[in-house]
Amino acid sequence: VEIQFPAWISQFLSRSREDKTGRLFVQHEELQEQLRKLERKILAKISKDQQLSVKDVGVTLHKEGIIGVTEEQVHHIVNDALKRYSEDRIGMVDYALESGGASVISTRCSETYETKTALLSLFGIPLWYHSQSPRVILQPDVHPGNCWAFQGSQGFAVIRLSSSIHPTAVTLEHISKAVSPRGTIPSAPKDIAVFGLEEEGQQEGVLLGKFTYNQDGDPIQTFHFQDIDREATFQLVELRVLSNWGHPEYTCIYRFRVHGDPVS
Repeated sequence: VEIQFPAWISQFLSRSREDKTGRLFVQHEELQEQLRKLERKILAKISKDQQLSVKDVGVTLHKEGIIGVTEEQVHHIVNDALKRYSEDRIGMVDYALESGGASVISTRCSETYETKTALLSLFGIPLWYHSQSPRVILQPDVHPGNCWAFQGSQGFAVIRLSSSIHPTAVTLEHISKAVSPRGTIPSAPKDIAVFGLEEEGQQEGVLLGKFTYNQDGDPIQTFHFQDIDREATFQLVELRVLSNWGHPEYTCIYRFRVHGDPVS
């Protein structure tokens, strides 16, 4: 719609010149009627695409040997998938989302890895190397390369959440091998630990859990905490990456989310 509408409005306004009526303005009612037609056309296209999606799902289910699925059930499957996608794909509140008020307040001794590819240069002399800020791990854009890369296989990030919560789980996201330019993701984190901190300068917090990110699993992996004191609440959380999947120079974090129950 964003692509087609400017061309459509230009064509509509220039139609008067084509039929040599010489009008420079159009009636409000005429424009409104044309917009209603465009709206109906767009809705019809969306409806058609959705019906095709439903048919594709039905065909796939039958190919997999799943029979007895009604069209209504397929509609429910498609709509449920679309709903889950619109809910940040996991259906849980992210208290580490930067646009929601969270922020990275420290990376301790972790050093950001520079690609050594000059973004700006003068007479061949590099003026600025491009590298992503640690802030990117709290943002939803996870296109290949849009990550925080730190040197080595161990790194830290201390995050101030958007509010104080009782933490229940964290989600770590990396790109899949399918969209990686080389078909591998050795820079993905492997073993991680998550701590709750009482204050920013605290060196050792409360261990919430240790987990392993599976490079062959789903790109978005959620890890639930076990045996956490229900009275424990934190607004500061530390992510520690203890190892990666084999890259000798750097480790990449694409997105880190924190879930939990808000403090009443």
